[in-house]
Amino acid sequence: MVVDTTYYDLLGVATDAKQIDIKKAYRKKSVKEHPDKNPDDPTATERFQAISEAYQVLSSEELRMKYDKFGKEEAMPKNGFEDAGEQFAAIFGGEAFTSYIGELTLLKNIQNTQELSEEDERAKEQEASEKATQQAHNLNNNNNASNGDDDTKSAEDSTNNGTAKKLTSGGDDSSNPETKKKGKLEEFEEQQMLDKEKSIEELSKTLSDRLSILTESAYDDACKESFDKKFEEEANMLKMESFGLDILHTIGEIYCEKANIFLKSQYLWGFGGFYHSVKAKGGLVMDTVRTVSAALDAQSTMTELEKLKETANSEEPLKDEAGNVVEKPTVEELAQLEQLLMGKVLSAAWYGSKFEIMSTLRSVCDKVLEDETAEMSTRIRRAEALKRLGKVFRRAYRTKTEQEDAQVFEELVAEASKKKGHKHHTSSTANKQ
Repeated sequence: MVVDTTYYDLLGVATDAKQIDIKKAYRKKSVKEHPDKNPDDPTATERFQAISEAYQVLSSEELRMKYDKFGKEEAMPKNGFEDAGEQFAAIFGGEAFTSYIGELTLLKNIQNTQELSEEDERAKEQEASEKATQQAHNLNNNNNASNGDDDTKSAEDSTNNGTAKKLTSGGDDSSNPETKKKGKLEEFEEQQMLDKEKSIEELSKTLSDRLSILTESAYDDACKESFDKKFEEEANMLKMESFGLDILHTIGEIYCEKANIFLKSQYLWGFGGFYHSVKAKGGLVMDTVRTVSAALDAQSTMTELEKLKETANSEEPLKDEAGNVVEKPTVEELAQLEQLLMGKVLSAAWYGSKFEIMSTLRSVCDKVLEDETAEMSTRIRRAEALKRLGKVFRRAYRTKTEQEDAQVFEELVAEASKKKGHKHHTSSTANKQ
């Protein structure tokens, strides 16, 4: 007997739903209700948070049992609910991949950067307003003192002029770039750089430990086979995470790329390594293009949808170039475009996250392979082991049944990618209104 069904209702699942169904439902709902997808809805953030809380309780066997028996009050996590944005970030691999790629912060940082930038801008405007008020006050004092003693007037003028100069320049120290007060955005960016360096250091240590399973063994065929089998088993678990297969293949690609560059640089006077390095840089350019392109595509579709909604809600008739009245977009057509937009927003998020993953992996591999505290023979073994591990991850695949269980978000992204450049058939007429 379940005393409260609120959380089940929020996710749209039965009270006896299996964990896999709860996870699928959460993924669909979190994408649909994400605030970025509903910028004009002031209640979107609240709904998004409620869905996150429901999932955090129902995805835990212990909390779910308490919730079913006693309700919400007894099902609160010990450390409180996690931030809904962090829960949404779990769409791309979740915690399962943290020891390989670290925490994905790109999407979260974009939002923080925008908020801090706006906050700094408001602070600058307020400071400028206060300076202008103070300058006007000082000038007024100078005029009032014009009938006073000459010496006093001269001293006051000197003082007020000095004060005005200080205010104009932002004070004695502010004219010096080294002592200029940092804005919140600058402080945030500096902290992010420090956090990233720390993360790279920790991930590098973890990767070295993984590779040492082989590099510090007898290093014979039996050890290599055992190494491959161990990580094949790990890959079989990781592949079932959301976007898990894509992340595994991405990790494998970068591992093989960096290992090849290092190994080839040891032979043929380094020409082989140079070739692979140039090839990798070409791939980096394409990754950047795809990331930006996906973001622009999502933005374009969002703009198109907003115009279509305005058209549908307008009392004015919709006309084509010849002035003929044409049908407005139907509710079904708007719903189809909303579904496409959902996929494109997710696609942009995936490409952005993938770009961050690849950047992190390259830095981690460089730190492991260019470690000057290790002998060259050790580093060569590391590169060979890294390549083996990369190949294991690149070979990972899902069976048809496994794919059906894990592809909730992948389907949306695939559909959005397939329809990239697709223009809703009413959009051209909507723009002519």
